[in-house]
Parts: sequence; structure tokens; C-alpha cells
Amino acid sequence: MSVKKWVLGLMTAALLSLTLLISGATAAPVTSVHSIWSTKPIQVIDNGTAYKAKAGNVIISWTNEPLSSGDSGFFNAIVQAGGSQYEFRLVSFGSSTNDEIEGKFDIYKNSTLVASSVAGTAYGLSQPVGSYFKFYDTTQQWHVAAYITSRFDY
Repeated sequence: MSVKKWVLGLMTAALLSLTLLISGATAAPVTSVHSIWSTKPIQVIDNGTAYKAKAGNVIISWTNEPLSSGDSGFFNAIVQAGGSQYEFRLVSFGSSTNDEIEGKFDIYKNSTLVASSVAGTAYGLSQPVGSYFKFYDTTQQWHVAAYITSRFDY
């Protein structure tokens, strides 16, 4: 009789373990789509010269997990600094992680294209509201940074 109880107990434990394993695997979806916004830019570097930002807005959205539609990213920053208006646009998405986007960016100064398809990285994107993120091109001649004022991840 004790062997039957032992087998029944073992089967119950196995069934419970399997149930926990299955429910644990599907209980919390992985966030793979991210977006952050800023209304508090910090700084712009224009061809090596740094300027404190006066005003501006930034929107960044990206994926970091494979989606059926493919990975993608969006980056647009319009910032007033040094008496000029700068715009940084992601024009060619390269890759992304939870914390960064790599790609090619066009940079405009007073609505004139001043740097075309420069390779660069936006990073610090996984930080919470109140922290800051940065974009630098690979030569570190162009830069924009801003505080994260809002974020949404799903």
C-alpha cells in the first residue's frame, strides 16, 4: 500500500511541476516594443562644438525582439541650441537591443541637411524616466542628449 501512495505522490508532484512550468512560461509576456519621449533636451554637438539645449522634443521607438514584421526603429530629435534648430533623423535602421539603436542618421541645421547618412548609436534607452539618453555619430562630431520624460514598453 505504501508503494501506491509513493507512486501517487510522485505523479502528483510531476503534474504540479509541469503545470507550474507551463504557466510560468506564459504568465509574463516579454516586452519587445519600446518608446521614449523627451521634452527636456540637454545638449547638441555640432561638428565638434557643444551647445546647451534651450528647448526641443525627441521621440524614439524601437523593437529589440524578433517580430513577424521584422525589427525596426524610429528616432527624431528637434532641438534648439546655440541659436539654431537641429534635427536628428534615423534614416536607415541597422540594429537594436533593449538599450540602443544603431543606424544611419541625417542631421539638419536650420532645415538644411548638414550631415547625410552618418553612422551612429542612440544609447541609454533602457533607463527610467528622469534619466538621460545620448546619440553620438561614430566620429563623435555630432551628438544630442535629453532627459527621458515619458516611456512606454510592451
